[in-house]
Amino acid sequence: MSSWYGRPAPPATIHGTVARVARRCPGRTALISGRHHISYARLMDRSGRVAHHLRNRGVRPGDVVPVTARRSADLAVVLLGVLRAGAAYAVLDVRWPAGRLHGLVTAMRAPVVLADGPGSAALDEAGCDHLAFADLEHTGGPAGSLPDVTPDACATVFWTSGSTGRAKAVLSPHRATTRLFTPEPFIRFGPAPVMVNAAAVAWDAFTLELWGMLLLGGTALVHEDDLLTPPALRGYIKDHGATHLFLTPALFDVLAGGDLDCLAGLRALLLGGDRPPPENCRRLLDTHPDIELYNGYGPVESCVFATTRRITIEDTGGPGGVPAGEPVPGTEIHIVRDGVTVAPGETGEVAIGGTGVALGYLDDAAATEAAFTGIVAGARTVPVYLTGDRGHLDPSGALHFAGRADAQLKIAGHRIEPAEVEAAARAAGAGRCVVSAIPDRSGTPRIILFAERSTDAPNNAEQTARTVNDAEQTARTVNDAEQTARTVNDAAQIAGAVNDAEFRARLAAVLPAYMMPSHIHFVDTIPLLDNTKVDRRALAARFGYPH
Repeated sequence: MSSWYGRPAPPATIHGTVARVARRCPGRTALISGRHHISYARLMDRSGRVAHHLRNRGVRPGDVVPVTARRSADLAVVLLGVLRAGAAYAVLDVRWPAGRLHGLVTAMRAPVVLADGPGSAALDEAGCDHLAFADLEHTGGPAGSLPDVTPDACATVFWTSGSTGRAKAVLSPHRATTRLFTPEPFIRFGPAPVMVNAAAVAWDAFTLELWGMLLLGGTALVHEDDLLTPPALRGYIKDHGATHLFLTPALFDVLAGGDLDCLAGLRALLLGGDRPPPENCRRLLDTHPDIELYNGYGPVESCVFATTRRITIEDTGGPGGVPAGEPVPGTEIHIVRDGVTVAPGETGEVAIGGTGVALGYLDDAAATEAAFTGIVAGARTVPVYLTGDRGHLDPSGALHFAGRADAQLKIAGHRIEPAEVEAAARAAGAGRCVVSAIPDRSGTPRIILFAERSTDAPNNAEQTARTVNDAEQTARTVNDAEQTARTVNDAAQIAGAVNDAEFRARLAAVLPAYMMPSHIHFVDTIPLLDNTKVDRRALAARFGYPH
């Protein structure tokens, strides 16, 4: 079965679209960072100087320019300058280890490497030559006209984990980003949108927050600190009129558990990167019915989102969780098995087609050929990206996510979906939980369950509120895996009214024996990575498991 968006967006470049917005409303605020406001006219002027400087430095279409920096208005100026010079950019996180930075910069064979202040320090440690942002707007004069590139040209390189243990560079074209916002955006942003720019710089959610606003004539509100806290969010809504926010479900859980009212005043909240929590989605819809709540699904190979869904109360009560949604503009969703689309309602691998699909992986022809291929959909052969995700399409064309094909566990000959065990654990009285398959000493994989206390457990609300409202504590929660994985060995303490024996009994009442976890570990808080996804390595390491 297949599903696609009715009216695909015409292809366009990112910088060409921003230039059209700037001509239409030059005085409108494009970027806010602290007390600094940058208009569209000023953004174009400064990014033009950066582009000419890069051209003088030998940057040409087809080049990839690594940029190591933190979130800032200057970063937005530089990235637009790189695109206007005809090149693609790859944003690298200043917090990454020096060895990783050196390896990625070397792999891109860049004519020039750019960095802000913290990025310069990181690249010095990594032994990489680079230019500072401060020098980029000083140029001896234009290097002629700036080049034209097509919407098919690479705009952004996203580095992602590879199954071989070596990072892969996803080559994302201009059209993959612009399809989401022009001429008709994937959701209703409304007039003069203002979106908080708080995502990790190397992640495609950063594309949503920055380019989404600049392509629509909105304002990107740059959050320069590492972590977005409730007090900061309240200030953005009150002082700057923030209308839109993106969160991972894990971070949304933290906010919903302690300070849901910090979201009051938003037009829309977008969730993505993992399955949204039905219980907290319901709480938000009940408490703030004027906030539009969306679920978004899409691997980085399709740039930001392939499907979206405005979440309703009814969606939060379904047995399969919140639907992943309908295709965004310029996108086709196919459910396939062995290269052929399956019958309606059947579960198979999710394949994504359309203008959002990446060009492939940098210098990895084998991985590109395996993932970017063709499938048979009716009488057509369609080029797609094979996601490795499983799902099905309902009669309306909405995608329902069914987990990762490679995340399935095989225990004693049985295929097990971790999400099913996690759902049973939540129903049995746990809060957020994570299932991993970890081998024992003999190499046999075992089901290990890591779980938080239930939101209904005694003292949990007070504890969560303290965690969320104290910015220093929250930063430790997100960034310090060792701290966040503190364990209380008495399961009865952690699970509140549900003791260890009762919890296991509840699981056994709904799970067959082969799906029962071999070990259950309760933790105060599930640790999160810098991009606020679950840190599975930290969980495993805390209890001495191999990772």
